[in-house]
Amino acid sequence: MVSVKSLGKEQRQKLYHELGLFERAFTIGVMNLVVNVAVLSRWPQYFWILHLFLGCVFLPWRFFRFRARDWEWYMLDFCYFVTYFTVIGCFMALVRSTLGVYNPLYQYNFETIRAGFAFANGALVLAVPLFGNKLVFHDVDNTTSVYIHLSPALFFWSLRWGGGKGTSLIAQTWPGMFDVCRDMQEADASVNSLWGALWYKGPCAGTPFEFIVLPALFWMICWGVPYYLLNFCCLRGYLDRNNKERLYSSTIKDKQGVGRFVTRLPPQWQPVGFMVQHFLFAVTAGFASIILWSSFVLHTACLLGTFLFAVHNGSTFMFRVVAARHVQGIVTDAAALPEELVPPPAIKAEDGPSPRARAV
Repeated sequence: MVSVKSLGKEQRQKLYHELGLFERAFTIGVMNLVVNVAVLSRWPQYFWILHLFLGCVFLPWRFFRFRARDWEWYMLDFCYFVTYFTVIGCFMALVRSTLGVYNPLYQYNFETIRAGFAFANGALVLAVPLFGNKLVFHDVDNTTSVYIHLSPALFFWSLRWGGGKGTSLIAQTWPGMFDVCRDMQEADASVNSLWGALWYKGPCAGTPFEFIVLPALFWMICWGVPYYLLNFCCLRGYLDRNNKERLYSSTIKDKQGVGRFVTRLPPQWQPVGFMVQHFLFAVTAGFASIILWSSFVLHTACLLGTFLFAVHNGSTFMFRVVAARHVQGIVTDAAALPEELVPPPAIKAEDGPSPRARAV
């Protein structure tokens, strides 16, 4: 096996040129993490701005990368919808608070925040361990996947608890912008004492209606019905003719995994089964998030554990895929073609996002 020590001076220069892009990307990825942690811990009332900014960077970037691989229809799936919901919601709240331009959703601000919390801290957070999302600093696809699942949950964490400083911090900084609780001052009781942080029982506590009925209605009206009509009625022929890969097609192929129940149905009923399975997962996980809404300690521990899981997955990917396979390929190419500048070999399909990870 070719090693770096066996390369000549010119060959090493070519190797380092190839690795330079990874090194710069890694630096940017680490800086992105540091900024996120700093804002969450020191200025949580401004985290929504960072979340909005990163959404405007990562989401278009992902669309163009996925469009080149015919994967763009993954970006209509539920996990993306929740991220769009938070990004667009932040933008609309900013326009309303600064320009006085009101939107129809404002009268349901209280309800939408709870439904968004249920989705972001339910289905999206669970997707990180269930589908192996990983934090890889130099890889934009994996970084974007972690952003899609974890950043919305962190956004709602910063609103619900004021980053551990209380909801009054949000109300003072952004008056009337985010109606997390009816009484933003009273809700500080959830972080002002140990017992309150362990389990909050005040007026801002969640109810089954807010964490079952509201999320179910939002899921059906805002995503479920439009998604079904678009994918299985209006554009089904176009998607099938052009072999557009999407969450439904990857689910049907995965007969031993997420598709093991759907594929047992007759073909004509599989789209309905797919939607029902998706609905039950989103609503059940959303209802379970009522525990996180009621406990600052449990919510913080859950998100910290999810983050550490993504970090561990990223370290596994770095050593087993990047270091063991991809970088070795670049070293071999540098040794074989000393007179030419060889572009880095493309990562194989199994090294990139899995079909499920593209959707979540």
